[in-house]
Amino acid sequence: MHRLTLFILIVLGFALRLYHLDVQSLWYDEGVTAQVARLGVGELARWTANDIQPPLYYLLVGGWLRLLDPWAGPLAFVMRGLSAVAGVLLIPIIWALARRLWDERAGLLAAALATISPLMVYYSQEARMYALLTMLVAAVALIAVRWAGEGRVRWTSVLAYIFLGLAALYTHYFAGFALAALALYWLLVWWKTTKNSRSLVLFLAANVIVVLGFLPWLPSMLNRFQVDASYWAGTLKLGEALLDVGMNFTVGATEVMAEGEAIPWLIVLGLGSLIWLIAIARSKRRDPQRPLALILLWGLLPLICVLALAYRTPKFNARYLMVSWPAWALLAGGGISALWNDTQRATRNTHTVLRILAVASLVLLVTAQLAGLQNWFGDGRFAKSAWRDALAEMYFNRQPDEAALLVSGHAYPVFDTYVPPELGVARVLLPDMDILDVNNVVNEAEAASILNRLSQDYGGVWLFLWQDEVVDPNNIVVTLLDHYAQPLPVPDFPFLGLRHYRFIPGQTFLAQ
Repeated sequence: MHRLTLFILIVLGFALRLYHLDVQSLWYDEGVTAQVARLGVGELARWTANDIQPPLYYLLVGGWLRLLDPWAGPLAFVMRGLSAVAGVLLIPIIWALARRLWDERAGLLAAALATISPLMVYYSQEARMYALLTMLVAAVALIAVRWAGEGRVRWTSVLAYIFLGLAALYTHYFAGFALAALALYWLLVWWKTTKNSRSLVLFLAANVIVVLGFLPWLPSMLNRFQVDASYWAGTLKLGEALLDVGMNFTVGATEVMAEGEAIPWLIVLGLGSLIWLIAIARSKRRDPQRPLALILLWGLLPLICVLALAYRTPKFNARYLMVSWPAWALLAGGGISALWNDTQRATRNTHTVLRILAVASLVLLVTAQLAGLQNWFGDGRFAKSAWRDALAEMYFNRQPDEAALLVSGHAYPVFDTYVPPELGVARVLLPDMDILDVNNVVNEAEAASILNRLSQDYGGVWLFLWQDEVVDPNNIVVTLLDHYAQPLPVPDFPFLGLRHYRFIPGQTFLAQ
């Protein structure tokens, strides 16, 4: 019966991740994936060395696209398919983890949360590395838990630990924080249980091999952290960051729920988390596998490290902490199961209260996840930037003498994905850059020069505004075009600005 329930959860998870998989446009980050995945291996490595992620995910997407080329469907569907597969694989991994730490009930509860979590569904439907990253880290955790709990060591476990650890590091740099937390957990369990010297030597050797395997890429990572200028300098607002993390873990905000709607759920589920922690500590305090230690280390160490890293240059997004999300699933599954099973020193009435708490917290948890899923699939406030629709509007309505102007210019990957150069649509980047640089801000002279050149060569321009508040904070380009060109009506598109102008013959754009 338990295996049948797990199978049903996997099928449900697969269905949720395929549902409307290609309905929404690829957005900027996914356009980058499409561009980089098509590069040769050497060029791909050079590109990612200058970006903020390592190369493995892009290599896998490139291979995935070539593998599926004979059966290729819509680009968004095919590209996001790899993330959907990773998201489905996470479900049985979470089940196996919770089952190993507690029992079948805890395993199925944790797997159910992984199945319907809006955050997991959202990133399983995005052509980025976060679903793969979460799955790889969870797989490393499963091996670490099994290894820590076994008196003898299996070479297959050692090799799998090394392979998956390296894969996680080459998928996202922040995987290192999660791997450090898992290593500390393993050492704690080893110290409190077997103290087997052979097992310790093998574990330390496996971690050394993981570190050595990442050394060739380490200079690129360190250089990128030093020179990255894709965010403003400043001080991270810790309260806002922690709030974002809490909302993302519990209900998937800000991806699928507005802050005002998410905060009440965060309060309720935060209280539930405290109750689950107490239940786990009370019922499993002598468990040699130390599930509470795993949850706390895995949940808190990456959080502390990422917040510390972003404190002075506050480039932070709650999705960076997805390496710790499985700890939340384990907390929920293990905590609810512990409440249901807890009969130690409990009277009949207390036992009834505990079971009511277990059922109530499960109902609230599921209700919150379903609310997030409903928003994701049916609320336009949480749509991705509508590049596909805006580009189709431009492509099918442009005159032969019209060009496209991208502000900011680093948005060109998603433009080229939908309107490749062979279609012959001229595009101009302002500023002309591959990766966002907050120091490269448009000034009046530069904007006027570009527009004067465009007006000499073309009769009109389609203006695409993406992160323009960063590179053109004074709205210079729009101001000049509104003043010196003829604006034409265009539809509105979610989270993307589109303007259409015809140039006035003989008109000069002035730089005042």
